[in-house]
Amino acid sequence: MAANTIQTKETTVTTSTSSTENITTQVQALDINDSHNHPHNHHKHHHHLLHKYNSTGNEEIDDDDDESCCPRSPVTLGPSPSVAKEHGLARLIKNNRAWSKAIKERQPDFFEKCSKGQQPKVFWIGCSDSRVPENELLQLAPGEVFTHRNIANVVVSTDLNCLSVLQYAVEVLKVEHVVVCGHYGCGGVAAALGDHSYGLIDHWLGNIKEVKAQHQDNLDQILDQEEKCRALVEINARNSVLTVAKSPIMKAAWESGQKVEIVGLVYDIQTGLLGELGYHIKNAEDLKAQLSVDSSALFAARAAAARS
Repeated sequence: MAANTIQTKETTVTTSTSSTENITTQVQALDINDSHNHPHNHHKHHHHLLHKYNSTGNEEIDDDDDESCCPRSPVTLGPSPSVAKEHGLARLIKNNRAWSKAIKERQPDFFEKCSKGQQPKVFWIGCSDSRVPENELLQLAPGEVFTHRNIANVVVSTDLNCLSVLQYAVEVLKVEHVVVCGHYGCGGVAAALGDHSYGLIDHWLGNIKEVKAQHQDNLDQILDQEEKCRALVEINARNSVLTVAKSPIMKAAWESGQKVEIVGLVYDIQTGLLGELGYHIKNAEDLKAQLSVDSSALFAARAAAARS
């Protein structure tokens, strides 16, 4: 499926402590204080995340302004040096101490500012999969992404946990972007494609099976099992986008004039890149238009995108 992507540049910070080499490898530009000193850059940063994959073509994409626009997350680069060792509590605490120290050396008042509150512009609904860490793959610092994760990024109208987080994000934090992100290679989606019973989690997977049933005829036309799973990943993410959009929370926000959009993305674990699914819902009219698209049209568009 053709898709625009978010790509980031990397810089390296070295340290003399070999056991914490991984943590300090990519401690980057946590200049949150600079954003307060330069309001223009701070405003631009809030939109930079989404203009990277904006399909409307209305915003200029400039990869060269990443360093000045987006403060980087203090994230790891590559597998931990202790990946083959036991990750006991002592190791985790040691890693945390090194992480905190590296950030304070870069920006001494970072944690003090974090303690005063959060103003994220993005609410991320993603999968619990450990290979899809939103702050890391978006290269955003703590405090910049509000998050809810579960198995296979499923949003259902009966999940009070997810809906409570959505309500807080929209009504209290006033986020501007609600991102639903699926990912290829999702174990929950793969399990929902089959008929095997996994116990308690079958109740949760039933939500994905319902989505599968709605598109069964078109999914059956895809003979390759891996490609079929990728298609269901995309359709499942779309269903969650629509469920968010149909919620009373979004309805009230849009009716009050609040500017908040819902976006569907998919993450490719094999490349580390995000792709746009083509779902941007900014109001009730956009929702109505999406609901009018049937399964055959969706799969035809997917096939056309793959050929382009």
